[in-house]
Amino acid sequence: MRINIAITLLLFYNSFFGQVLVNGKIKSEDGKELQFVNIGIKNKNIGTISDENGNFSLIIDNSKTNEILTFSYIGFEELNAKIEDVLKLKNKELVLKQKTTDLSEVIIVATKATELEIGTKSYSSMVAGYVRANNDKNKDIQEFAKKIKLKKPSKILNVNINLFNVNADTTRFRINFYNIKDNLPFEKINTENIIVKQKVENGWNKFDLTDFDLKFDIPLFITIEYIPEKLDEKEPFRYSGQLFGESITRSSSLGTWNTKKGLTMAMYVTVKQ
Repeated sequence: MRINIAITLLLFYNSFFGQVLVNGKIKSEDGKELQFVNIGIKNKNIGTISDENGNFSLIIDNSKTNEILTFSYIGFEELNAKIEDVLKLKNKELVLKQKTTDLSEVIIVATKATELEIGTKSYSSMVAGYVRANNDKNKDIQEFAKKIKLKKPSKILNVNINLFNVNADTTRFRINFYNIKDNLPFEKINTENIIVKQKVENGWNKFDLTDFDLKFDIPLFITIEYIPEKLDEKEPFRYSGQLFGESITRSSSLGTWNTKKGLTMAMYVTVKQ
């Protein structure tokens, strides 16, 4: 009885305030529940992610039900569906198809290997970047991008970011790699979903990527995508930086990238060439 009352109140609330709840479960063709799928209306900064069991919920305005909702997950074909059609699904299940990818091999010549650190290693205590994911109604991500200018075949060993005002303990991130278009991240070029869950602290935090076969030979963007644990959580941390340059972030799944002048994020990668 209490459950029915709660559902009725939720529907009344959404209807009264001109909003609708879109929810469901995302699976692969073999029935595997897909966790942390990016879900959103592209470039509208309206989105969310699926949870560890593939479930998702997204509150949107009624005026948006004719928009296209995109489901994006590394290694799978992108699924695009009209929101009004998703609302009509009886079993509330959406299935993503495995992607067939022709990979171009990056060959690192077996001479004496050199390790290099590429990016921004210096920072100022006067410069800060804030985490402002759209988490008031929907549990959503925030993504931080750094351009890495690779000039020769390289294996990515780790990515490092400097944080302060850390309020979280164990935090979950996804590491992504994008090619470049119009000086912004464009399409993901890594073929494996890289989820890192570890304790973070004030200062430099290293994410070890040696277990992944990440070899590239072109300039690219590497991003750290923060995955929140709960809805409407407090600011988990801030990121350090230095004056001048620019920082590139976005605060919603499949949302628009924002460029902020005058701040360069303290973030770098270690590569082997």
